[in-house]
Amino acid sequence: MNLVSVIMPTYNSRATLQQALDSIVKQTHRPIEIIVIDDASDDDSYAFAKAYSQQHSTSQLSFKILSNSQNSGAGISRNKGVTIATGDYIAFLDADDLWKTHKLQAQLEAMKAVNASVCYGAYELFKDDPDQPVAIHKVFQKLTYKKLHKANYLGNLTGIYDVHALGKIAIPSLRKRQDWAMWLDALKISGHAIGIQEPLASYRLGNGISSNKWKLIKYNHAVYRQHLGYSAVKSLWMMIIFFYEQFVVKRSMVEKI
Repeated sequence: MNLVSVIMPTYNSRATLQQALDSIVKQTHRPIEIIVIDDASDDDSYAFAKAYSQQHSTSQLSFKILSNSQNSGAGISRNKGVTIATGDYIAFLDADDLWKTHKLQAQLEAMKAVNASVCYGAYELFKDDPDQPVAIHKVFQKLTYKKLHKANYLGNLTGIYDVHALGKIAIPSLRKRQDWAMWLDALKISGHAIGIQEPLASYRLGNGISSNKWKLIKYNHAVYRQHLGYSAVKSLWMMIIFFYEQFVVKRSMVEKI
């Protein structure tokens, strides 16, 4: 069986951390390597992760618990996880989101069936109770680099890639949207990702989600300007395309329940 390394950054995540870890531990696929990187939390996230790892470690379920000396952001934290990961596949889950129990098994079977190196899937959106989702975010059956280049269509909580096919993909040091930049790099090598239409995960909605999206516009621009190295004019043109994809196409892919 293939080892999957799951990378989880945490920051003041104690309230949701157990649920997130439980959703990994309950996966029908084994073996799994869980790598938690605490980003200098003010709460006891790190201590809890350490205790949890000691309680749940088995021959098929291993843990690596790290802690940053200062708050550095999710990108740097995830990159530390990628560096020490030993799995055949790498996947990601934030400490406030959840996986369905069949997530990894469904993806590995789908990838092997068509010899794909990147896979992602649909996911549910919830506010307080993951058993009461408010919407489902659908996906494309095939997500190309060209399409991902226009907007971030790949939910990081559902993404997984084959390390042997792509190598380890470094995560840019951007403060935000570094996951989108990373998946762009992955699809530039693989050409596309296959999409699984059934929900594989549950995404926790925060407060004021719409206003937060507007605040993140500058970080989306940074993906084009800094990570891809586009000129100011080309970056502006890509942002025009991004607005249409983000607020028209992506919005049409969210189905309310």
